[in-house]
Amino acid sequence: MRLAAGAVGALLALTGCATAPSPAPPPTTPSPAPTRPSAVAAPPQLPTPPAPAFKPDAHTDPPLIRVLIARTREGVELAQPGRAYRLRLAEDRESWLFGPLRLAAVPGGRSWQVGAFRGAAAADAAARRIEAALGGDVTGSVTEAPDGLLRVRARWRGAEPADPAAVLAGAGFPGAFAVTAPGLLRVEGSNGVIDEIAGEVVVDAEDGWPIAVDGGHYHGRLRVRVATDEVLVINQLNLESYLRGVVPAEMGPVQFPQLDALKAQAVAARTYAIAHLGDAEAEGYDLCATPACQVYAGADAQHPLSDRAVDETAGLIAVFGGEPIDAMYTSTCGGHTEDAALLFEGRAQPYLRGVPCAWDRPLELLGSGEPQRFHGESEFRAHLASRALGLPSEAEPQQVVARVAAACGGRMVAGGRQAGPDELAAALIAAGGLDGATALVDGQGAAALAELADLYDIPLEVPEADVRRHGWQLRAALAVLELRGVVRRDAGEAVPHPAGVAIFPRNAPGSEPLPQPLPLYRRWTPVWSSEAALTVLPGTALERYRLGDRLLAVVAVQSGGGGLADRRSAWRSWYRDRTWEEVARGLGVPDLERLEITSRGPSGRVVGLKAVGRSGAEKAFEGFPIRRALDLPENLFSFHVTTAPDGTKTVRFLGRAWGHGVGLCQNGAFGLARSGMTFEEILKHYYTGIELVRWEGK
Repeated sequence: MRLAAGAVGALLALTGCATAPSPAPPPTTPSPAPTRPSAVAAPPQLPTPPAPAFKPDAHTDPPLIRVLIARTREGVELAQPGRAYRLRLAEDRESWLFGPLRLAAVPGGRSWQVGAFRGAAAADAAARRIEAALGGDVTGSVTEAPDGLLRVRARWRGAEPADPAAVLAGAGFPGAFAVTAPGLLRVEGSNGVIDEIAGEVVVDAEDGWPIAVDGGHYHGRLRVRVATDEVLVINQLNLESYLRGVVPAEMGPVQFPQLDALKAQAVAARTYAIAHLGDAEAEGYDLCATPACQVYAGADAQHPLSDRAVDETAGLIAVFGGEPIDAMYTSTCGGHTEDAALLFEGRAQPYLRGVPCAWDRPLELLGSGEPQRFHGESEFRAHLASRALGLPSEAEPQQVVARVAAACGGRMVAGGRQAGPDELAAALIAAGGLDGATALVDGQGAAALAELADLYDIPLEVPEADVRRHGWQLRAALAVLELRGVVRRDAGEAVPHPAGVAIFPRNAPGSEPLPQPLPLYRRWTPVWSSEAALTVLPGTALERYRLGDRLLAVVAVQSGGGGLADRRSAWRSWYRDRTWEEVARGLGVPDLERLEITSRGPSGRVVGLKAVGRSGAEKAFEGFPIRRALDLPENLFSFHVTTAPDGTKTVRFLGRAWGHGVGLCQNGAFGLARSGMTFEEILKHYYTGIELVRWEGK
């Protein structure tokens, strides 16, 4: 390690010390006498640091975890001007630099190995002979290897000759070969430079605030080292502080605002971290900060709700047989998770079994009306308007306008029995007090009302000449009532409730009980029907219509996906189109003739695939590598091949889910939490046979 001369004066001036560095304090125990001479000069003393201002905080309390947050050949910047950083180096030495800091790798250079010896005397003699033969331009050194051999190397202090091996051979050392030395670290601050650091540097900020690293902010401290020619920046911090940057990055509290779902994620992430401590010990860290481990976004990601989830589960982990589990988790499982053994070789575990992503707890809904069928949405909405206005389905237009005016406090516009679409639409707009809203659209009359309704996702078409055909006058009135907010429509999910069944409205903080019996309807497009009773699963989509405090209708939407906890995920389904050549290239079968799915797992995921070439050669794929070879988001897919008239073949992959499908399903956990499951129940649902315990950290 070398300290730039300019840094010495700057540091001493800051601390008010003398112009010369203070001598190092004597060691507490005598240093052993060297067993052999060393050809490497001792590093210079660091300057005396300023008066310590560093105060440790809770973010550096044990248990600690080391997270790789940057790995780069370009260097890293800590861009906080004037901030004081304590740098601790090897042999318990420390110094202070002021920001901004620049950390970069410096090539370690190379030396030439001329021999390896068992005895120290022979090795030291060889090093001296090199220096004697080649003069002051070359340094001879002795390095002890892990196998106990003493390796003798020569290094030119300046530029190497054109053929160093030949020069060494001429000096009596034939067979010399080049050895690249590990890279060194250079740290540059506003007040100086510490150069040629051969080990790890521990960086602490004096004030305990997060450290800025290339735009991100991180609690705790940094451990910085060089691996070959790359700078590795490792964030070391308290495990619970780490989780505050993991949970919101993996399962955003804004997208998943359910405390029990976030608690389940916190326990899974904590367990995963503990189970994988030391995985990258050779490079000085435990976990990376990317999806290859689990995503960690530092202090910038923190959110009060996810912080609460971490705090309220502090220390809690999932164990099987008394050991922390390999708590794998995935974004969206497509309705069923998969056995880890079928996707990941070597990660088979009894607790990583495929399970349905649903809560098998039937809910009973009781209806209050007579069974009735409606063919299409138009007929159903006309019926709903009739209930809201208290009018028969054949009501005259002027009756409808009068009821709308009474409900909305708008003004009446004269209209005859034979009012046309534009005249009736204008009368309804006036009755609803929506005259000013027409400025939002370009159309006139019925077209204006239909366009205004479309802006707010209210179904209404421009009618034919007869405004009573298919109950248009009633449906138009219902659209006006919805635009005014007199009739309110919302969507949610059926969930258990102590009183029976509740609706959990979308984006609401909690569920609301449904009175029983209720005006119950069922929708299986294109048919709507009034029902006397329905049995649904938690998570089934519900639509609710209310007129003030009066419940007009609750519609159970049974589309074939009811009850699946992850059905609301934006990644629930996908497709990918690939040319036949792209598929062949990905599979490594240039003459691909046929593609076959040979096996599926319990969830339906493709776990066996065979590619057959025109030559008859076959190539088999199993588990997760199938997804990689085909470049697909998941293993849960089917495919079909289309051949164009010119012979060009295209493969369309139709898929469900997103991720790997093993362990906890994040979107499913959110759905189960909305359905009333606690975080303990969610974890035990996805991880078969586990227990939750408090971890006694190191």
